[in-house]
Amino acid sequence: MKKIKLAASIGILMMLAACSKDVKVDLDLPKAEQLKKVYMPQAANPVEVRSVSIVDKDTSFVYSAFLGGPKPATGNITVGFTVMPEKVTAYNQQNSTNYQLMPQGSYVLEALTSVIPAGGQSTGRLNLSIKTKGFLNPFETYLLPVTVTKQTGEGTLNESLATTYYLIAGSYAPGEVPREKTLALGTAGVGNIMLDFDGKLIIKNADGNLLLYPVNVNGTFGTPAQIGVGWNIFNMIFYFGGDRLIARWASGGQDISQYAISKSGAFGGSKSIGQGWGIFTKIIPFKGLLLGVDGAGDMTMYPLDVAGNFDFGRIKKIGTKWNDYKQVFAYQNSLIAIEPGGDMYQIPLSDSGVFGSRRKVGNGWDMYVNVFASGDDLLALDSNGDLWRYRFNPIGFWPLKK
Repeated sequence: MKKIKLAASIGILMMLAACSKDVKVDLDLPKAEQLKKVYMPQAANPVEVRSVSIVDKDTSFVYSAFLGGPKPATGNITVGFTVMPEKVTAYNQQNSTNYQLMPQGSYVLEALTSVIPAGGQSTGRLNLSIKTKGFLNPFETYLLPVTVTKQTGEGTLNESLATTYYLIAGSYAPGEVPREKTLALGTAGVGNIMLDFDGKLIIKNADGNLLLYPVNVNGTFGTPAQIGVGWNIFNMIFYFGGDRLIARWASGGQDISQYAISKSGAFGGSKSIGQGWGIFTKIIPFKGLLLGVDGAGDMTMYPLDVAGNFDFGRIKKIGTKWNDYKQVFAYQNSLIAIEPGGDMYQIPLSDSGVFGSRRKVGNGWDMYVNVFASGDDLLALDSNGDLWRYRFNPIGFWPLKK
């Protein structure tokens, strides 16, 4: 049994240390020597996603090596660090991706060799410097595998945690993000309901008419065709994929109805599919789900089949504080959420309603009154009624203002 004095720790140990107590901790754990393995702490994540601005200034990330187990090193442990290009090919094959290796000259490891000193368990923080301007293309993703090798000293190498994969995407500098004007509606069009329709655009105008805008090869929208009238009876309209629109009535309990629609915009049959949906401040269609956010900010998922029937056995609350966001919409396998101040976040979401870790992917998006997805792109409507297209990639960072 060894006696150590804790200067700081967590939980109960932190409280004891604050009282200047000596705490006895048994470091002679069974098979403790088997835990002495050298690894990279950063390799605990499948990938380390990093967004960098393409500017003249270098960006730095941290890498290090650590000795596992409860005991510090009894002597110096020398480790090496290297970039192994062949690991990019292996990663792509295993994960069905197509990332390319960071260009030669775009990265510099602070140290190719380092030491876990006797009495310690870490090399300390080392800097991985990334050069962007002249090396990276905007919004392309690059993979950089940094691998640790043990050269001398005790312990073995933990092969499963020996390589950190840095997934790096270059982004434009703040205020220099490119965009393309796709449509000019004027200020009268700012309050209109807009929705993506498999790349085309549907707008409910102030007169309650539904207009279908074709998309041109260059991404702009052409002359619309009227496909419906009298739609002012609804205050929300969603395209639920396939061949249906879902609309919420503006009166009564604000029930929801489903409308069959062809790819050309021709309507078929309709039916009521839900009651009492006026309790929701936001309704987000996500794959086979409707996600309702109530006045308290709680999010509930409602599974919906192709016939418009809800699976009541799978309805459940899946999140809170969603009213903290001004806008929320589906994007691929995630939700994109924009705060009132313009910060944009991506939150992965499974088909069963389980959220992944939130990641900030942009700022300055408060310059738009409406943002929504169109395929992989984002469409954003400003206060002048101009609709802009962003060729979006959430791996990069999207800073719209200087």
